[in-house]
Amino acid sequence: MMYGIVLEGGGARGAYHVGVWKALNELGIDFKGVAGTSVGALNGAMMVQKDLEQALEVWSEITPSKIINIDDKFFEKLKNRKISAEDTTTLIQYIKAFLQNRGLDTTPLHSLLYRYIDEKRIRNAGIEFGFVTISLTELAPLKLFLNDIPEGKLIDYLLASASLPFFQMQRIDNNTFLDGGVFDNLPISLLAEKGFKNIIAVRLVRKGLKKWENRSDLNITLIKPNESLGNMLDFTKERAINNINLGYYDTLRVYKGYQGSRYYLNGCPDDDYFLHILLQMDKTGLNRLRKQLGIRNMPEKRFILEKLVPLLVDMLSLGHTASYRDILISILERAAAKTAVNRFEVYEYKKLEQMVIESYRLNHQAPLPGLLKGNELLLRAKKEQFLDEITEILFNGIKQN
Repeated sequence: MMYGIVLEGGGARGAYHVGVWKALNELGIDFKGVAGTSVGALNGAMMVQKDLEQALEVWSEITPSKIINIDDKFFEKLKNRKISAEDTTTLIQYIKAFLQNRGLDTTPLHSLLYRYIDEKRIRNAGIEFGFVTISLTELAPLKLFLNDIPEGKLIDYLLASASLPFFQMQRIDNNTFLDGGVFDNLPISLLAEKGFKNIIAVRLVRKGLKKWENRSDLNITLIKPNESLGNMLDFTKERAINNINLGYYDTLRVYKGYQGSRYYLNGCPDDDYFLHILLQMDKTGLNRLRKQLGIRNMPEKRFILEKLVPLLVDMLSLGHTASYRDILISILERAAAKTAVNRFEVYEYKKLEQMVIESYRLNHQAPLPGLLKGNELLLRAKKEQFLDEITEILFNGIKQN
């Protein structure tokens, strides 16, 4: 099967691409076409070269000073908004340089690409490679493939695709270019126009693919994060390594069917198991909840299914299609995060459930108000505390049964 892969633009978030690539490589999925925008074009060039280990090394060792001309320690202060009076002179110097250069000085990024991108290897790889940029001189978007780019100019055009609005503009032969993301940040069309039917689309944001949902002629596999990948300029090792891990495990989730949104769960029981857990909640705790919600006379099962379940769906932001399994997995993941369980590992569901139940300790706060019925504002203000209490009641029920 001939696969193509499309990589979305997004600056520093691009470390996610490399994690996806690592997982695809382990799964034995190869591609004959690569397209991308901005950082997607840069990572795409590495993919065409098949330099996975090199890409992992580059991103794992990334620092702001390897992308823009800035001191790493000063960047950290800027990011954390901890600029002191002593830093004022340095800040003014950077502002002057920004204005003089009409953008951030990306000389370090140029050096990085000339070090790691081999144009000859890319042209001889036998892989369709395309990307998008915008010519400000011609006021037109450009969809470029290797045949459209003069020999020796590939890196220049890659930089043109990655010329973010706050970066110094890329100039080639008296033409000025802007980041291609302004036109098409996820250029699926480039590979579709080349006849690719099986396309892996890698997003760097949590959005879907509405534009392509009705294309029955294309088989698109979407890989996207369930959480923010951070600021576009957060070129720090910690953020990059986290995003690589997210890309890797999110890809395994897609191809191996793992459950969960924050963790990666295998062997999840069916919905009946989770319904049984809900119906076996700790009686003492359940009666306390009923009292707090002002619902004392309703039969227990009706209270759980008609009152508590809809409340949990709302509080956990799960949506009306959520199953009992979705609800309980969300509660388990929340508890796992609170007990600092390593998320970057594939867990058998029962193992994680046991780990969390054994280590979960409710940090008892002031007791919930005696009556929450009809007081939505109060209930939402106490949401985390309320969810903590429900979690403890659920876990106590599991222990007892």
